[in-house]
Amino acid sequence: MRESNPTDINAELLGVVRAINDTCKRGDGFDKLASFFQDTAVIPNRDFASRVCGRDTIVKYYADACSQMKIRALGTSGEQIDMFGLTAVLSYKYDCVWEYKGKTFTDDGREILVFVRENEGWKIAWRTTIPGSCRIESAPAEREARSGVEGSVREICLDLMKTSPSCQLTVIDPDGFPHTTAMNNLRCARQCPSLTELYEDQDTEFLLYLSTSMHSDKMACIQANPKASVYFCVPDQFIGLMLGGKIEIIKDQALKNRIWQQGWTMYYPNGPEGPEYGVLRLAPTTARGWLQGRPFEFKLS
Repeated sequence: MRESNPTDINAELLGVVRAINDTCKRGDGFDKLASFFQDTAVIPNRDFASRVCGRDTIVKYYADACSQMKIRALGTSGEQIDMFGLTAVLSYKYDCVWEYKGKTFTDDGREILVFVRENEGWKIAWRTTIPGSCRIESAPAEREARSGVEGSVREICLDLMKTSPSCQLTVIDPDGFPHTTAMNNLRCARQCPSLTELYEDQDTEFLLYLSTSMHSDKMACIQANPKASVYFCVPDQFIGLMLGGKIEIIKDQALKNRIWQQGWTMYYPNGPEGPEYGVLRLAPTTARGWLQGRPFEFKLS
């Protein structure tokens, strides 16, 4: 094997990165990426919970991901290459702006690639990314509605709660297994506009009220074990939020009357003071979820 000048090696490796990024920006020609990867190459996801394995699968992974989005800008900087015999580790900082289903997202971080020298040249054996300071930028129409203000992760989660028509409540059944049911989201401003002021008057910003029958299976589970979680998500925007804590069964009739909504007699025939009408309150102590391809978690008081 011919010895290569370090400068030539650096140029070759950076050329591979540039070719992959250019392909992703164009959105075509993904079959040509196969020549850059080892047969047994691996790409772990950011949380390392799963992996994309094998050259052909990786090429399809790139093609599938990039076919669903349009990359508007992709900048690179801070390239570093470390050599260890026939192995090279290349890392660089990236800044990306991309569109998905009419919405615009920004992403940044560092990409790390491990190359191995083979007879036909340098091949990628392993690749992953380290998230940076992720921020979301809304689509133009949405940006105008928000008066040009970009939200933090916390604000994005609160907005998710205000706009999601439903959520999933998970409680623990008598055998210790999770019991999950879909629930109407009483924080949804469009569905329950009369409750907006109720939430604004609360000290706990992620507070959530839910309504269910006092005779339901979930109510029996809660009475035996108040530990619960509620999940909100918008799959096509890569946003998910889980709120966890102990859930409380509300006995204050005045509060139950305040929460009562027009049309609920179809669920509770005896009205807001009937024995079947139940209200739950979750003042979560933890929040975690997934936002733009990376996990997040923050504690709540």
